[in-house]
Amino acid sequence: MRNLLLNSLPGGTVCWGRRATGARPLGDGRHEVAFTDGSVIAAGRPIGADGAWSRVRPLVLDARPVYTGICSIKTDLYEAAIRRPVSAAVVGGGFFIVLGCDRGILAHGEADRSLHACTALKADEGWIGTGDCSDQAAAKASVLARFDGWDEALRGLVTDAETIAVRRIHALPGGTAGSMFPASPCLASVVLGLAGRGTVVIVVDDAQYLDAFSQDWLIYLLRRAGHARLLIVFGWRDDDVEMCEGNGRLLCAELYQQAYLRRLLLGPLSSGGVARLVAGRFLESGSAELGVQAHRLTGGNLLLLHGLLEDSRAAAGGDGPPAQLCTGPEFERAVQLVLARCDPVTLRVAGAVSVVGELSGFAYLDRLVGVPSDRVAVAMQVLTRTGLVEAGRMRHPVMAHVVLNAFSAADRSELSRRAVDLLRACGADSLTIAEHFVASGRLDDPSAVLNLVEGAKQALKEGHARRATELLRLAYQVDAGGRRRVEILALLLRAGWREDLRASVGHLPELTEAMLGGRLRGRDTTLPVIMLLLQGRVEDACSVLSRLAADVPPGSGPSWELEMVRMWLADVYPGIFRRVACESRTNGTPVTPPGAIGYRLLEHFQSSHHQGATAERLGQADEALWQQPLTEINLLPLILALRTMVYAERLEEAEQRCRELMQASLDLQAPTWRALFCSIAADIALRRGSLGVAASRASAALELVPVADWGVLAAEPLSTLLTAQTLQGKHEEAARTLALRVPDVMFETPFGLSYLLARGRHYVERGLAQVALDDFQAVADLLDQWGMAQSETLSWRTEMAAAHLQLGNHETAARFAREQLRRIGTDGHLRVRGRTMRLLAATRDLHRRPPMLREAVDVLHRSGDKFELASALAALHDAYTRLGDAGRARSVARKTNSIRQACFAEQPVRRVGAPDVLEETEVDMLALSDAERRVAKAAAKGLTNREIAGKLYLTTSTVEQHLTRIYRKLGVSSRVQLQSRLGVQPPSPHPALQDASA
Repeated sequence: MRNLLLNSLPGGTVCWGRRATGARPLGDGRHEVAFTDGSVIAAGRPIGADGAWSRVRPLVLDARPVYTGICSIKTDLYEAAIRRPVSAAVVGGGFFIVLGCDRGILAHGEADRSLHACTALKADEGWIGTGDCSDQAAAKASVLARFDGWDEALRGLVTDAETIAVRRIHALPGGTAGSMFPASPCLASVVLGLAGRGTVVIVVDDAQYLDAFSQDWLIYLLRRAGHARLLIVFGWRDDDVEMCEGNGRLLCAELYQQAYLRRLLLGPLSSGGVARLVAGRFLESGSAELGVQAHRLTGGNLLLLHGLLEDSRAAAGGDGPPAQLCTGPEFERAVQLVLARCDPVTLRVAGAVSVVGELSGFAYLDRLVGVPSDRVAVAMQVLTRTGLVEAGRMRHPVMAHVVLNAFSAADRSELSRRAVDLLRACGADSLTIAEHFVASGRLDDPSAVLNLVEGAKQALKEGHARRATELLRLAYQVDAGGRRRVEILALLLRAGWREDLRASVGHLPELTEAMLGGRLRGRDTTLPVIMLLLQGRVEDACSVLSRLAADVPPGSGPSWELEMVRMWLADVYPGIFRRVACESRTNGTPVTPPGAIGYRLLEHFQSSHHQGATAERLGQADEALWQQPLTEINLLPLILALRTMVYAERLEEAEQRCRELMQASLDLQAPTWRALFCSIAADIALRRGSLGVAASRASAALELVPVADWGVLAAEPLSTLLTAQTLQGKHEEAARTLALRVPDVMFETPFGLSYLLARGRHYVERGLAQVALDDFQAVADLLDQWGMAQSETLSWRTEMAAAHLQLGNHETAARFAREQLRRIGTDGHLRVRGRTMRLLAATRDLHRRPPMLREAVDVLHRSGDKFELASALAALHDAYTRLGDAGRARSVARKTNSIRQACFAEQPVRRVGAPDVLEETEVDMLALSDAERRVAKAAAKGLTNREIAGKLYLTTSTVEQHLTRIYRKLGVSSRVQLQSRLGVQPPSPHPALQDASA
């Protein structure tokens, strides 16, 4: 505007360098203006543009400037880069601002390497003199006293200054702003004059905020525009309900009378518009999918869209289109700009939506914000149109985060506090109330502990173990009186052992004391007792069970939870608890509620586990079992069910169920449970003869839960890993596995017996058969002591036969082999029967071996164990060779080599005739952690380590560490093998191998 006026005047009209001292009216619309040089001029209409102390303003306004309470201290540091390097380094090359309580410093550098700083602070009017201070040292001391405690590098901007000047900030009193002049015909004449020489474009953004003076001037201009080449563009938001009602009414009335008025409704971009913009930005394939994703995240808001695309391009490193869209600082800045254009009520509604989060809470937003419901509805419409809200929720968590950061900490706390009260009054769920309790900071409320505990229970029920742990730890800290301490610890055990077994068992001593003291009873005792037994604390578990049994009223049965634990413990520690379990069945029927299906299933599978798992017996409860959700109570029946399937050689079905349970564990954020099922999956792979897969799965289970944290269950993955390494010929790795420390109490459980058998087999393969006999005999003795001599789940006689065969005791080996075959019969136990027949054949004369070996091959062919099948074929090849039958020997050799390759192949081979069976690779992927799965999928797509790091916001070294663990868990050594392992369809196996594994 200034330039428009100046350029419209004839040259020489303006006299520069003359300072006015005052102005007075002369009458007839003329005024006299006096200058410092003593000269006086007469003017028609003086225009003042000289700030708060204007010499012209008194002609139309009586108000005088007043002190604002703020002083500005300007300091200069010349050649600061050389003379004051510390100050120069602090300010840097840009604009530097540091703010404190009622004070602050602003500084910037100049091209001549000097620094200019402006220090502002609140002070009384008589605090210090103004102008260029003659006593600069005193002035500096006064200023520095106000910045006591600030860093010396910041104080140096005052201490090291060559010049210092103090100014008090004055301004007109509030309420004096507004129209002090009638609409200026002069400015309108200038604009219309320019329009006569060319087109003039005037753009007014946010026209709903026009002040009265600007509105009057625009109306004056429109009425006199005529046919002038004048284009006026108004950006007008008619949804801004906070604007003054009078603003714009006269202007709107004037605009609607104009014949050339054109109204354009500017809404957000459509999905097609966003897709075209994204395609124009990323000129490569895949942009259509990015366009859909961008519209979902921004709602078509152009400001948000540009911020999102900038962040995504930066995350991709600027090389081509990003694989996926990412939010970052530019997107957050765009959200801030959108919020800055919202009126205060709309901003408060946005805060309430961010706090509530759930649709169920929107019915009381008006009470939460404190405005009428119709006003809330208008605000929600505005937020929806701006792209922040969709279907009543914030489109993205980043948006909610930015919205809440726009409020002070006190305001956020107050909003959450009011939300808690309203949520409780409206019957909201416990977890939502607990979340708002934490956000409000009302932890001193008497009901805080109760709300946190109830919220944690719901979080556990919904599978959010990590969040439940956080709430419980907070409740533990807040519970000063300790009234709910034991309950909190019991819940912490439930929540913690899903993902952090070591941390959860740390609460066992206090929980044990509480159970013995009668302060923890009922269902809450189930998991602590189980954990005591798994950690080998047998005496404590016995004492607790005795106390719990004593609490059962006379004449009534035990609770079904207690009976379930007693039954399971009889399986884990048969030498200690089997007699107790048998007695409990004669002491009355346990109190079993209708929904306690876990107890009935456990009883069914426990009996089938010891009496022989027939197909009819297993089918009785399958349908009911697999319809149950994975919980702490159902975990034991499900594990035992899987084990029973494995013992019954229903390996395909067991692996399918195992995969489902591993996925459920992943969804429940329960890596401990995932490790348990991963260990079972490793055993399944071992029984199929997939040695590499078995080793990688067992290693993955031990990485999810370290050996020291498994307790007596460590024998499960260790036995599988040790056997797989031994049969692969990796004896050094097997020796390292044997060196891992295991608890002594483990050998009082069946898990320990499996470990002894695996260790003995390793000794046999290393030529230490005499040492192995001690382990095998220990298994036999313990089974006899426990009354389990008839159990055929542990084939110790077969291992005895193998050891004696190596020692040359053929008659003894044959005796153990025949006894093993007699006990298992002709139905089932195909793996054990086939291996035992191979060992028995080795004790016979050479010419009598082929018939028995052929029968062993047939049995093992049906069992699906590729390794044992290859071993039997190798023995048959050796027999034919030694008998001189070269033709049969060559035929058997080809098949043997093919099957041996399958045993040690990195990519598992799918069994023919099982199209619906899950690929083993899918089970192995579930053994990886969340971060490892993301890295594995990205690496399989061909991304470099650097690209993976940029996409997943990791460092390159972190990606390398993840890949190292991935290779070890999946049994691969390169990206090519990883791509093959994660491929959709593995390569077709050799026909001979198909025959061998059908």
